Amino acid sequence: MQHLGARVALFVFALGTVAYREAVMDDTFIHLQYARNLAELGELSFNPGEPSLGMTSPLWILLLAISGYSLMAAKLWSVAAGALSVVIFWRLALRLLGTGAFAIGATAAWGGALWLVRHAPNGMESTLATCLVLAAIELRSRGGRSTGRDLLFGVVLGALALTRPELVALALVFFVVDIRSRWGRSRLALWFPVMLCMGAAWFAFSLWKTGMWLPATGTAKSAGFDWAPALWLNVLWREARIIGAGHAIEVLGVLLGVGWLLRRRQDAAGWRQHPLVPYAAFSLLLASAFVVLDLQVQPRYLLPVMPLVTLLGFLAWRHVLGARTSVALVVCLLSLFGSATISKMRVLPVTVNFSRSLQSALLPMISIIDSRGGARSVACPDIGVMGYLGRFRVVDLGGLIDARAQTWTKDVGYDAMLSEGLFLDIGPVDYVIDRSITPQRFADHQCRGLRWVPLETTMLDNLGLSRPGPFYYTLYALEPVVSH
Repeated sequence: MQHLGARVALFVFALGTVAYREAVMDDTFIHLQYARNLAELGELSFNPGEPSLGMTSPLWILLLAISGYSLMAAKLWSVAAGALSVVIFWRLALRLLGTGAFAIGATAAWGGALWLVRHAPNGMESTLATCLVLAAIELRSRGGRSTGRDLLFGVVLGALALTRPELVALALVFFVVDIRSRWGRSRLALWFPVMLCMGAAWFAFSLWKTGMWLPATGTAKSAGFDWAPALWLNVLWREARIIGAGHAIEVLGVLLGVGWLLRRRQDAAGWRQHPLVPYAAFSLLLASAFVVLDLQVQPRYLLPVMPLVTLLGFLAWRHVLGARTSVALVVCLLSLFGSATISKMRVLPVTVNFSRSLQSALLPMISIIDSRGGARSVACPDIGVMGYLGRFRVVDLGGLIDARAQTWTKDVGYDAMLSEGLFLDIGPVDYVIDRSITPQRFADHQCRGLRWVPLETTMLDNLGLSRPGPFYYTLYALEPVVSH
């Protein structure tokens, strides 16, 4: 029984990961490009020789740099982190749900959770962030005092902040928890300096290498604070749909559990000291930040909070229906069935189609550019594939590398930035890849003495779950206008 839950869950996790084995994102290649330049040139740069901070996960970059910065290495790291999250979840479930069927069922449900298996093989840092969040919660759930454990807690929180910067919110929650008591302050004095030293080391290295310590990626994906409840509701509804799609049974259990507690207020008081309360506070803080900043929320941004949904869901079902083995089995099977159904009907087809289409759309353009020889500077919105696989100098139209593109997009709009050639202020460009719902919309367009000559057009059915297509990628050569 001691290891049964972990084994069952890892088996379920392996099945789900195999189904999504082709998953990959352009962001995966962005990380690989930074890792290659760090390993080969000692630079923090996307374009060799041009220091930049167009990524938010320095720990992930370091892991890729030391392991060969290949796509296979990235996928293996993310799968390994996903598997480790299952093991840590099992340890936490044993502590919170007991050694019986509910711990096994909850761990199996997490192992087969839709968004976990969706992101495990895509070579991104999301599973590592989730693993570190679970490790921090598991360490603090043990209770008692341990100098070594408190120091390790600081290391985990430091690593978490270097994996996804917004997840420093977990450290903020535990800071508030610990500073309120003398006993907690003695613990805080151990873990907080460790975390600060790790962060300071990264900031110093970043300033040394790039002259910057904050990346532009956050503002590229956020519209910024806006006192507009309608916008907030839109982001909140998207967060709810993402979590509900992968954890519908658990969410239903939480709702029933809340009602159960409201009717039995004498039992509600005990939950205030529950080990998951800091995790819940962190999750609410993170989700609220996404809402008020009008972030383009993706499922991978919410992945670190989803183990909480599974744990709370199974805890709630146990309190509502009892701790019988049959109840745990039914809840687990319904959870897995729900994930598998949504996956098969919606998520898996879109994921596989996008992963296959992204490279098939851009690789022919790489070949065309290579065949033409000469200078090879490319302006494009999907910089990862073109930079890592094409090895071109890239002008980033999304503004991850150079924030000026973000400013132009907000001031005059993305289309105007292209048509007026504002992006040429970033540097010389020989080719432009336009992504739009209209093929070859800039054919023979002229700006700044250059004519846009279409060379190739390809199509993607979608740009992920939230952006159905079709979308067209058109490769243009920028050639001098010949006057007659």
